[in-house]
Amino acid sequence: MRKSSKKLGFVAETSDCCNPGFPVVKAEPVSIPPQLLAVSHYHQREGCNPVPNPIPEGTQCFELMTGGRGWVECEGRWVEVNPGDLLWHMPGDYTIGRSEFTNPYHCLAVRFQGDEFGGRTVTRITHWDEIDEVRRFTRQVVRLHADDQFDSLMLLRYIVSRLQFQAELYRRGQSQRGLPNELQRAMQYLEQHYAEPLRLKELAKAAEWSVPHLHDRFKEELGLSPHQALIRRRIQAARELLASTNDPVKSVSSRCGFPTAAAFCAQFKKITQLSPKEYRKRQQYGAA
Repeated sequence: MRKSSKKLGFVAETSDCCNPGFPVVKAEPVSIPPQLLAVSHYHQREGCNPVPNPIPEGTQCFELMTGGRGWVECEGRWVEVNPGDLLWHMPGDYTIGRSEFTNPYHCLAVRFQGDEFGGRTVTRITHWDEIDEVRRFTRQVVRLHADDQFDSLMLLRYIVSRLQFQAELYRRGQSQRGLPNELQRAMQYLEQHYAEPLRLKELAKAAEWSVPHLHDRFKEELGLSPHQALIRRRIQAARELLASTNDPVKSVSSRCGFPTAAAFCAQFKKITQLSPKEYRKRQQYGAA
């Protein structure tokens, strides 16, 4: 016979045939509701260092540098942070712990909790390139947080989603910046000329490699052949045009560098599982 009861967040189960007289206590998972805990545009004083604060269990913290210069301890070493740097702290991490005395740092600091946000999906320190946009975002967040009439949960979700978005943009850019210089030059040439009749030897010339070596390095570093990378970029451009213009499919095909509309449609369906017309209809009307 098995009995169960709930008390103080626990489920107590007893069994007459196993461990008689001693309840088996199982802890129920505790759900952490989303909550915006604190928002500030912090300005460190000149001539001294801040006190680094630990991030408690169940909470997270963003520090978005808006000016000055500071350092944060990361994996046992001090890492310099500058305007535009985005720090995503998890439990056990510490906030910025050092500041330049004559050029003290200032940052947007956001503390929050909530299971729905999960954990850090990128490296702890990323970067937001557009510093003017960083400062506009900071002013907006501080202003809305001070407004009692504005929904704080909506604000929290906006803050987290925007900063996650910027961190992901940085991660994507870093993945290419980590490539060999020769391959970066080839990728830059492809980006500038994908809509033109592009030959492999032109990409190889941009990288200062032979065509076979270019092919090998593309496969090794990107998992794609140069031709596959070119087609992928052209299809990306086509998807943008199909979703943002009413240009005929033939015009989209030509603008994206495909030799014929038939070749474009075949490649487009191969990659997206939809024809260009079906893709446009789905983006415009949500049609399945």
